[in-house]
Amino acid sequence: MTIGATTSERTAAVERSGFLSKRRVWIVLVRVAFVGGFFLLWEIASQRWIDAFLISSPSRILTSMIAGFRSGELIQHCWVTLQEIAIGFPAGVILGIGLGYAFGRSRLLAEVFEPIIIALNGIPRTALAPLFIVWLGIGIWSKVGVVFLLTFFLNFFNTYAGMRQLDQEYVDLARLMGARGWKLTFRVILPAISPYVFTGIRTSIPFAVIGAIVGEFVAATEGVGFFIRQAAGLFRTADVFVGIIVLMLMVIAIDKVAELIERRALRWQSTSEHVRIQG
Repeated sequence: MTIGATTSERTAAVERSGFLSKRRVWIVLVRVAFVGGFFLLWEIASQRWIDAFLISSPSRILTSMIAGFRSGELIQHCWVTLQEIAIGFPAGVILGIGLGYAFGRSRLLAEVFEPIIIALNGIPRTALAPLFIVWLGIGIWSKVGVVFLLTFFLNFFNTYAGMRQLDQEYVDLARLMGARGWKLTFRVILPAISPYVFTGIRTSIPFAVIGAIVGEFVAATEGVGFFIRQAAGLFRTADVFVGIIVLMLMVIAIDKVAELIERRALRWQSTSEHVRIQG
């Protein structure tokens, strides 16, 4: 009886896996057809219906992108922007998570400083970009400051929300079992709020890129934002689209890295869910 039930479950699992595989294939095919159709329509429209000066065309954009990478100019601009993100983004994430955790653990700290944080969050961070230029110059550090601010608040509020949703009885039970200090933090609290933490991290990735680009728009001599601003000033529409596409690919790549880290960090959730279902 048990063997028959197990065999049925395995058969159903195999059939479900096959159905999901076919569904994924169809999703990919539809996605490719949609994107391909969009670019084909764009190519046709730029030659017949709309002036190519206004919208360029996929073929011109591809040619311009290849030329930019071959000359090394685009690589240098991408490297500068990635440096700004690589410094400002982790700093904003770490401090945002740290302060969000501290506010969640200390009611006094939250009562004193929460209104101040909310008030600071009401200031448009991109409007502070000119001030960072004045304070830190037109080098990478002014852009790092904008990236840091845009990243910090998102991670702070997501982590703080997770701490406020945390079941205190869960923490008390862990204390009864001997969890204290760093052990309580890293083995109990942070795993419990990790979905909130990773939501903050992944949500802040596009904003980190936006912060770097806004800073480069205001004042810079290098970077993808500078490349786009310069191309727009010279009416090189294809190069403007090249910069936009590069930024889009940059966000996708960073998000994929964050997704891999999230899956690895949250493997325990799928394992516990599997155990719960089997039980």
